Amino acid sequence: MKDYVLALGMFDGVHIGHRALLTRAAELAHENGDTAVAFTFQNHPRELLCGAFDFVSTPALREKLCRSCGIDRVDAVPFTHAFSEQSPDAFVRALFKRYNERIAAIVCGYDFRFGKGAEGDGRMLSALGKAYGFSVEILLPVLYGGEPCSSTRVRAALQNGDVDAANEMLLRPFAIEGTVVHDRALGRTLGFPTANVDYGKQVLPKEGVYATALLFDGEAYAAVTNVGSNPTVGGTKRTVETHVIGRELDLYGAEVAVLFLRRLRDEVRFVSKEALAKQIGADAEAAKKVFEETEKSVYKFLKLW
Repeated sequence: MKDYVLALGMFDGVHIGHRALLTRAAELAHENGDTAVAFTFQNHPRELLCGAFDFVSTPALREKLCRSCGIDRVDAVPFTHAFSEQSPDAFVRALFKRYNERIAAIVCGYDFRFGKGAEGDGRMLSALGKAYGFSVEILLPVLYGGEPCSSTRVRAALQNGDVDAANEMLLRPFAIEGTVVHDRALGRTLGFPTANVDYGKQVLPKEGVYATALLFDGEAYAAVTNVGSNPTVGGTKRTVETHVIGRELDLYGAEVAVLFLRRLRDEVRFVSKEALAKQIGADAEAAKKVFEETEKSVYKFLKLW
């Protein structure tokens, strides 16, 4: 019977720090023929304790990204009030029981906390590991720009419009996944039909216009995306509207991904719809060039998606 090597964490976005941790857990497991498992949560602890929370990646994308690091299985459990009240020892005891007392090793980050009030840390986990018979490896932070990489930093970069930094920390284009829903269809009246993507609980980049790629039905298309309320045409609701350049696609009701490749400009109010349409045309030309420059990373993501 195989033993288990667990990687512990939320793994939201699966950035360079997460990748190092997941890859190390997979290495430890596979060198002994064991199973590498990412143990994580369905919902973010902050979502339960603090209210709404915007994720860097959907659960489905997170699982694919974890598996791309060599992880064999992703176990995502609900983070409940009862779970949050467990003592550190109770947490480890429940974990040990869940995996039939066959945990060979646990890998966690330098800042991993667990148990009621986040009382448990890596040092405590190592001590409990000795008691329960498994080893613990605590990874040092992976730095970006001289500071530890984190999902919080990725989220902040996106909210500041710094897609380049976010993508470097993620080692991939940041993606929003969702269903294309009906809206006011104003883009079509300007000559630039758009797909309005229901982004759910995902974090949005800063309002503005972005060079993007739209993934649909196994293909990648050059696109330009507006994140914002479309003030020129009287919009009030924040939306993600993507125009596929040079193609007419029937996307209503479809599941798509929008990859953010580069920020082009701020969202502004134009004096007329004609002026807006002219600018969208210029944005589309710029976005097409960016797509061609970043095509390799787009198609690498497409294979994963």
